[in-house]
Amino acid sequence: MSEIFRREVTQRSLLVTEPEKARAIAEPIRATILSILSEREASIAEIKAELERLGISVAPTTVRHHVDILKKAGLIQLTKLVSSRGGVLKYYASKVKVVHSHAPEHFEEELGEAVKEASDAVLRLFGEILERHGEEIMTMAKSLKPCPHCSDEHFIEYVLIEVLNRAMAEATSKEEFRTMLRRHGK
Repeated sequence: MSEIFRREVTQRSLLVTEPEKARAIAEPIRATILSILSEREASIAEIKAELERLGISVAPTTVRHHVDILKKAGLIQLTKLVSSRGGVLKYYASKVKVVHSHAPEHFEEELGEAVKEASDAVLRLFGEILERHGEEIMTMAKSLKPCPHCSDEHFIEYVLIEVLNRAMAEATSKEEFRTMLRRHGK
């Protein structure tokens, strides 16, 4: 048997998720609802109205069903209850920041140097985090459910990436980040 094709694959991005969260956002309507709720809190009626504005027509019970799935997956949470005409309105917001777009094909050529600089900085940061918090990271990694295909290294990697992921979410929600973007966006 002779090989007729081979291509090296370089991993260009990380997708860090848990199976329940991945299943929850696999449905396009739920992904859209999550995107809506990552921008602002909203009630079922407001989510339905925004979906309709986007050309997606669904019944309020369907919206409620999708919101329940996102809530069970830990992606959104109840933010407030408001008394309204003898009933109670529930408002929800996303616990995750949804950032989606498609990187252009020439991304690597134009920003490859920035990626390399960031990669080197992240590698140093991982080392610093392990130096300062290695014991807690190891404890957390060992507490994760074992996967028959994964080594301890896999769980340590997951915990480190999750620390960085949550740190990026926190950093991008700060006003300093918004100011930085506005300053460089001019």
